[in-house]
Amino acid sequence: MGVLVLFDLNPKENVHDLYDRKAELESLSSSLKNGERLIIIYGLRRVGKTSLIHSFLNKREFPYILLDMKEIYHVSGSVPMKALYNTILKEFTKFAEKVGEDANIDIDDEFRLPDLLKEINEWCKSRKLIFIIALDEAQYLRYGGKVRYDGIIAWGVDNLSNITFILTGSEAGMLKEFLRYEDVEAPLYGRFRNEIYLKRFTKEERVAFLRQGFKEAGKNISNDELEDTIKNLDGISGWLTYYGYFRTIKNLEHKKAIEQVFKDGSELTLKEIETLIARSRKRYTYILRAIVEGFNTWSVIKTYVESKAGGVSDTVLNSLLQALLKLGIVEKEQDDRYVILDPIAIHAIKKLKP
Repeated sequence: MGVLVLFDLNPKENVHDLYDRKAELESLSSSLKNGERLIIIYGLRRVGKTSLIHSFLNKREFPYILLDMKEIYHVSGSVPMKALYNTILKEFTKFAEKVGEDANIDIDDEFRLPDLLKEINEWCKSRKLIFIIALDEAQYLRYGGKVRYDGIIAWGVDNLSNITFILTGSEAGMLKEFLRYEDVEAPLYGRFRNEIYLKRFTKEERVAFLRQGFKEAGKNISNDELEDTIKNLDGISGWLTYYGYFRTIKNLEHKKAIEQVFKDGSELTLKEIETLIARSRKRYTYILRAIVEGFNTWSVIKTYVESKAGGVSDTVLNSLLQALLKLGIVEKEQDDRYVILDPIAIHAIKKLKP
């Protein structure tokens, strides 16, 4: 068997291991070269955001920290400034020690994040360095309580010439709602930003991805198996990677591999969806079921939900649909039909209980 790269389930750590993300890498490089201070990366779950940011940062000469806001939220039930302050300080100190220097930062007993960022900025400025603060799943910053993280980021963009913020989010609508850069009253309004969208693979890209992955693994895939795979798994690179892993590492036959992707993937997706819809589970469940079953216009969804869960006002239904759009579970097509394009999510929703 050849060296496994594309079908490795771990996030990619090297840009040479990424598949067809040249444009996104060039956009990131250009932003840093031009001194841009705010970069936002959007993309559905499992389209490769983590691999993109990991591999990009690993190749840079710039110091950086990469923090998972979702992890902090799940540990604390919020994103307290003390937790973020301590994590950034810890990671920056580790970087300074790695290059044989003293971070020499005065600890603020009130854990004021702007004060820490000012000191980091001055440290980097004196050494002619750009420091990158990458915040994965940044939409969770909205759980900061009284702390306005959007305001802190806006202040940083305006005042910290040697710090660049990179924000990523799989819930694009939620991240945009947190940043509110089109709201004239929001802190980030009018701030320049580079927005990068990671899209699903096209049919041609899916074919090429699978062929390259099997070539690396020293195995073959028949045209029939190839067509069946891209038909079943759509253009989400994570699911295609799972399939390749099961075929090449676990040595499963084609149909068994597809079945395993749906089994493992739907279990993972079901847990994610259940967490996201917990606050109004019954209504969310019937909205999702309606869409999966093909009842996908607003009026038909309303009829379906009311037949299953009782009366629901237009305002409430609109609010629930907007939330699903923001979470990235549901998409709205140009003909105003609501759709779920991830086949694994569809499979998971069929198992969802009200």
